[in-house]
Amino acid sequence: MANYEKSETALAESAQLIGIFAEKVRRQIIIALGNSGDGLNVTDITALVNISRPAVSHHLRLMREAGVIDMRSNGVEHIYYLTLTGPLAQLESTFATLSADYEPVAGN
Repeated sequence: MANYEKSETALAESAQLIGIFAEKVRRQIIIALGNSGDGLNVTDITALVNISRPAVSHHLRLMREAGVIDMRSNGVEHIYYLTLTGPLAQLESTFATLSADYEPVAGN
């Protein structure tokens, strides 16, 4: 790669997002939220992914920290919904940086 430092920085900045999408339960949550229309509460998500409520809460916290989802209050319950615009732009930027620095090996 022509600019190792630039590529390394771009990948490091996207590492958290890549980790979010790499984990099966988080992918299931993303798909469920994407299909929900108005969002889901923890009870609904727990039923869909079939893991414990504390485990779901842990995944939701990581996903919120990464900017993949957000939450709004509806009385005493929290409703989670997707916020993929920013994270997808981050990944597109990372892949653009990698593409600009990519030097194909002869024969490939």
